[in-house]
Amino acid sequence: MRNDKGFTLIEVLISLFLLSVGLLAVAAMQTTAMTGSSSSNNTTLSTQLAEEMVDRIRVNGGVTPNIYDNLDTANCTGLGLIDPALADCTQWRDRLQSSGLPGATGTVVVVTDAPISKTATVTVAVTWGLTGTRRTIISTIIETWLT
Repeated sequence: MRNDKGFTLIEVLISLFLLSVGLLAVAAMQTTAMTGSSSSNNTTLSTQLAEEMVDRIRVNGGVTPNIYDNLDTANCTGLGLIDPALADCTQWRDRLQSSGLPGATGTVVVVTDAPISKTATVTVAVTWGLTGTRRTIISTIIETWLT
């Protein structure tokens, strides 16, 4: 009777196959984690940029936030905006373009006397994405009777 010690070739091949399947699963999880991290970063950045514009409207718009209505960073000068809305539009457009968000644009819609008189509902949207469109929308109510 022989007492063979060690592994046969088939055992080694099966072990290598199982190891390679495990490593492929780890690589797939890493790719998914990196994609999720990038998506989270872009969402956080777009939220910060939208909040920045809401703050600009709150501070610079004063009692007339309606001057920001229909603002679109794709065409700041063609909208007939007046200062400070025109300056804020061009500055916000530059911030969006330098943010790293692919194809980022911003829009603002202002509805006066909503939900009650002497207030304005301001909705700011940041849209970005090359393959699929992503959007962050922030809506707030601003008092317009304060000076």
